[in-house]
Order: sequence, then C-alpha cells, then structure tokens
Amino acid sequence: MGDAINLLAFGLFVAALLDAAFCDMAGFRIPNRAPLLLTAAFVPMAALGGWPLDHWMLHLGTALAAFAVGMVLFSLGVWGGGDAKLVPAVMLWTGLEGMPRFLLIMALVGGMLALLALLARRVPLGPEGPARRWGERLAATGHIPYGVAIAVGGLDWAALSLLNG
Repeated sequence: MGDAINLLAFGLFVAALLDAAFCDMAGFRIPNRAPLLLTAAFVPMAALGGWPLDHWMLHLGTALAAFAVGMVLFSLGVWGGGDAKLVPAVMLWTGLEGMPRFLLIMALVGGMLALLALLARRVPLGPEGPARRWGERLAATGHIPYGVAIAVGGLDWAALSLLNG
C-alpha cells in the first residue's frame, strides 16, 4: 500500500506543477491550489515512507528558508506571490539534498523565459493568433511566467527521484 500512496503522491506532485505552469502561462497567475496540493501530498508520502523526525525537520526547514527568501523577493517586487509560495512547496519535497539541482534547473529555465520576454519586446511577433496575443501580453506586462521554470525544476527533480527509486 505504501508504494501506491507514494505513486499517488508523486502523481499529485506532477499534476500540481503542471497546473501551476499552465495557469501562469495563460494568465500570469499561480493558483493557491498548486502549493496547497504539493504540501498536502507531501505529508502522507513522507509519513508512509517511515521518515525519521530529523528527515521531516530537514525538509520542513528547507521549505521554511525558501519561504523566507521568497517573501523577501516578493516584497522587493522580484517575484510574484505565487512564485513565493510555489518554490517552498516544491522544496518541501526536494529537501536540502535536491535543492541545488532544483534551483539550477529553475534558474536556467527562468533565464530562457526572460530572454523570450526580451525577444517579444524587440522582434516582430508574426501572424495574428493566440501565440502573438500571448507574446504581446508578455511584452506589454513585463511579467515572466516563472511558474513554468519552477515546474520544470520540480519535474526534473521528480523524474530523477523516481528513476533513482
């Protein structure tokens, strides 16, 4: 039964990240349900995994530190509120051990998204259609759908975790 719960928890992890990425792409907002679902799915996965208390505390401490940094970035206007909530929820799962790779992948994808936003401001966007309208919104608002970068970093971590078993 523990394996089924773990598989279900990982499925919820993936679904929450995909939801966050698609919502951020579509409307430049990450719904609260994504970090809430990530947090809620973590608890049974870790509990049924028989984690010792120090392992729980390390993951919780990593998430709380990420939340503190996220709140600072939010208050400075660097991140949106959804980003500041989604990163700690993912880091609850990655813990300290998975944090460096998660942050690296997130930063690389975030950098590519920022370049895309800069290009959208400078390059003709092509024929009329949904892609052009999205590019125009991206250029006009200056928002970067960073939920996509967070999701890719989290999905990378999840894929490696499942492969390494």
